[in-house]
Amino acid sequence: MNLIPKTIRAQIMMAFSICFVFMAVIIAVNYNNFRRLSRSMQLFELADELNSAILEMRRYEKNYFLYLQEFSYEENITYTNHLALTLQREQESLVEAIGRDSYTLFVQHVQDYASLMTRLRQTSCDQGGCTALEEKIRGNGQNLLILADQLVTAERRVIDRLTQKMIPLPLISLLLLVLLLGFVIYMIGEKVIRPLARITRESEAVAQGAYQRITAYGGDTRNEIHRLVTAINRMMAELEKRQEQLIQSRKIASIGTLTAGIAHEINNPVNNLSLILESLLEDGEEMDPAECRRLYQEAMDQADRTSEIVKNLLEFSRASHPRAEEVNLEEIVDKTVRLVNNELKLNNIKFFKEVKDGLHNARLDRGGLQQVLLNLFMNSIQAMESGGELKVVVGPAGIPSEVQIDVADNGPGIPSEYLNQIFDPFFTTKKEGMGTGLGLSVSYNIIKKNGGRMEVKSQPGQGTCFSIFLPLSGRLNIQG
Repeated sequence: MNLIPKTIRAQIMMAFSICFVFMAVIIAVNYNNFRRLSRSMQLFELADELNSAILEMRRYEKNYFLYLQEFSYEENITYTNHLALTLQREQESLVEAIGRDSYTLFVQHVQDYASLMTRLRQTSCDQGGCTALEEKIRGNGQNLLILADQLVTAERRVIDRLTQKMIPLPLISLLLLVLLLGFVIYMIGEKVIRPLARITRESEAVAQGAYQRITAYGGDTRNEIHRLVTAINRMMAELEKRQEQLIQSRKIASIGTLTAGIAHEINNPVNNLSLILESLLEDGEEMDPAECRRLYQEAMDQADRTSEIVKNLLEFSRASHPRAEEVNLEEIVDKTVRLVNNELKLNNIKFFKEVKDGLHNARLDRGGLQQVLLNLFMNSIQAMESGGELKVVVGPAGIPSEVQIDVADNGPGIPSEYLNQIFDPFFTTKKEGMGTGLGLSVSYNIIKKNGGRMEVKSQPGQGTCFSIFLPLSGRLNIQG
């Protein structure tokens, strides 16, 4: 049967209750020992008082034997009565200390002593008749001294025993308290601190955009840590869902930005197709078959061109779950460039592409990478208001298991104080109304989910270069 409570609150209360009970036991033991010591000290003082009274009795007894002075007799009787009254007053304490029989014997000796002294006073000692009485009185007095000494000795032993018993008690109590506190600290650390530290450590990935679930807590479902992990995992799932919605909204926003260019791209082949069909309708009967076939083929090419543009647009805007697949990075770059081709022309920007030798396909989310490249392309286009150059370099990275995509422009660059903030949500250096500050944050999270990383290098006036590093094997982080 498990006696440890399930909830942290109950565990902490139990730990502090144990500490309280332990301290209460220590206090009770010390109180009892001090009470007994105080009682023994009182009895020791009483024994010393009895002993002093008996010694005074014996002193005046000897004086009376020697000089037969009335004063000595009266003082002897005074101390004898004082001894008898003390025995009567402290009867309960003395019975507890020396027992009922010894106490009765003590009282009997005092009474006999007083009686013998009275007889001695009334007896004429001229003929030597007092010798026997004096011997009895001396013997009785000696017995009283023996009993008093026994009481003193007994109480001294009790005091010594209690003192010896109390000397190691503080050290033992301290050791037990240290052990108990160690247990409490261990239990709090094991049941509270370690799980919270693990939750903190695993939750730090959220700031990096990886909405991974926290390892389930193995404790009882009623435990606060278990409920906290469950709540955080539920929050992770909700945040991941919102992140996907944010990525999709960024796609829609990018489509809105590209609408004019896409419309122009579609309008050109549609106009060409219209002119070809018009020529065929007007002059088709007079054309030779080869000319007609050429026009038909041109019409098919223009229709294919229109279909390809629409297909690329739909493929980009389609809401889909991340799916790791083998992709050709050069092909992804080409498809994304076609989406912004008209924007490049309108803004007088020259595009360059370089594919290094040894480039391998990577396994990752195709749509996510295209979204990232589109965000970077649009940022560069918006940065180069007066025209410029946009260059993409694709090839192996410094690490054999990675590939690298560099997106570089010769725009105005980014101030050094902003470089550590550009991936933060809602941070932007664009003019009011030109951006939301979510593009780079979303891009960073997408690359993070694909098991990669993003870096940026920039110098004011010398342009900006964003580097994307992706693993060849693919580590797409998809939560089910």
